[in-house]
Amino acid sequence: MGRIPDRLVQDILDKTDIVSVIGDHVRLTKKGGRWVGLCPFHAEKSPSFSVDADKGLFYCFGCQKGGSAVQFLMELDKLSFPEAMEELAKRAGIPLELEEAPSEEEKEKKALFELYERLRGTFHWFLTENKAGSEARQRLRTRGLPDEIVEEFMLGYAPMDRRWLLQFLISKGYSAPFLSRSGLFGGVSHDYPIFTDRLMFPISDMKSRVIAFGGRLLQGDGPKYINSPDTQLFRKQDNLFALDKALPTIKKQGEALICEGYMDALSFHAAGVAMAVAPLGTAFTANQARLLKRWADRVLLCFDSDDAGQKAAERGCVVAAGAGLDPLVVSLPGGKDASEILEKEGMGTLQKTAEFTINGDDFLVRRAKGLFDIGSVEGKARAAAYLYPYADALNSEVKRYAFLELASRSFGANPISIRADYEAVKRGASSRAPRVPARQPEAHAAHAADCVRSDDLVFMAAVVLNADRFMGLRSSVKPDDLDDLKARDIFIALEEGFRADELGVESVLARITDESVRRFIREASASGEFADHADLLIDDGAAKLRRRGLERRRERLLARIADLGASKAALDSEALGELLYEKKRLDSEWEAMKGERDERP
Repeated sequence: MGRIPDRLVQDILDKTDIVSVIGDHVRLTKKGGRWVGLCPFHAEKSPSFSVDADKGLFYCFGCQKGGSAVQFLMELDKLSFPEAMEELAKRAGIPLELEEAPSEEEKEKKALFELYERLRGTFHWFLTENKAGSEARQRLRTRGLPDEIVEEFMLGYAPMDRRWLLQFLISKGYSAPFLSRSGLFGGVSHDYPIFTDRLMFPISDMKSRVIAFGGRLLQGDGPKYINSPDTQLFRKQDNLFALDKALPTIKKQGEALICEGYMDALSFHAAGVAMAVAPLGTAFTANQARLLKRWADRVLLCFDSDDAGQKAAERGCVVAAGAGLDPLVVSLPGGKDASEILEKEGMGTLQKTAEFTINGDDFLVRRAKGLFDIGSVEGKARAAAYLYPYADALNSEVKRYAFLELASRSFGANPISIRADYEAVKRGASSRAPRVPARQPEAHAAHAADCVRSDDLVFMAAVVLNADRFMGLRSSVKPDDLDDLKARDIFIALEEGFRADELGVESVLARITDESVRRFIREASASGEFADHADLLIDDGAAKLRRRGLERRRERLLARIADLGASKAALDSEALGELLYEKKRLDSEWEAMKGERDERP
């Protein structure tokens, strides 16, 4: 995609409801004149993420990310600026008018999307229409997976022939260098297909665009499951299989079901449990948990009953709690996985998932009692220590110590002793950590070191956030009246925006080169600092600058008068008279200004 004209950018942003855009990804709550929620960019336990609907800005006081709706989409979905603007333009119903050709990176991403979409259809054809996919089709039928699920998720089959894929794609006009970067080929010469004789699972983003594939081995040697490597479009730890299909239910119910693999997730969907998703060849990650936290309060962890599955559930509880999610653990009957239950028992058992669910606290305490001999003092201590990582991850002191008390009662231990041991472990970990000088959070450090909060800076920040006032100020306030150089830069950015008829907040911020200044203004907007008394602050600031400018002009004038008064040249008498007249005018202006100040309430 090419460059979007600045005026069109501003028009799109002006017509964008930032609360609606961000609300699709973050659960927001109205608080005064702002909307608040948990930041999607970092793990946090209490909301520090703020959205200002009037200014069209968001800001996080925790990680200091901020900007307009376009910056939100760029950061969240890893979009380029043109891609994010295209998304907002669609929402606003505004056609894009581009000024130049797309970048090479944008062209390659578009080509990858098209390639994966083409392959999804091709793999699906092999599974459903071609003789080569007959064994894979039979495998799905044996597992009890209905044809409707096969169609909905566009499952496919990658043929055993190791030459067909490269030949097929070259015949469609794809170049060998591009295909070597596509995540579809391996080997020294990058012509060996990663997926051969495998049942194929398309992996989609939240817009249902294919970004990768997973493949299950049907016969022979090799790993049972493999996934596409990371590419421009795909990172395993950031995505979840079936999330695009599960998202409506997750939003509605406020919970997600985390399965061990593709077939388990599909089995739950077949049973009508449509909130099921699966990690992509990795353990449940912190990034995946934070992703789900945008829409859910709880996660149900459904892993195998073997030791590896139970350890995965343990880790999942800690990861979920760290993201602010309440973890629950699903123990399916008979130690079977969801795919096996669907195959042997049908959908009914999977539809009763809630009957097999316990909360994460109880699961971990039971797990600790099974792993350690709590009949001994040493066993009690080891069982308690096993639980400390989860206690650390809980998002409140109340929850943390309630959990430790639950464990104490279950172990037959003194709650005070367990809590004391926990505190000692925390202190020990802290004392062993490298000692580094204390530092402020990034935004506050920037304010202290790079962006000192001067009166000038506060005044100009308020003007940016109330840019309609600039037209009346620019004739009475000049950049030279500002002592703070950063405030002068803001004035210049406003002036440039005024001349270009682009005084939207984000347009002005884009003209400010100092990131610490942009961050300061965004934080001021997010905090609502200027919301209630903006006009008074601006009026006072403008009056102060006019007084300061007047004082300096009088000082310069008095210095010139003194210089001329010391001169004996007759020619200076006329110039001196003019200067004295100017002084009288400035004195009158000064008195009038003092009168205005005295009359103010």
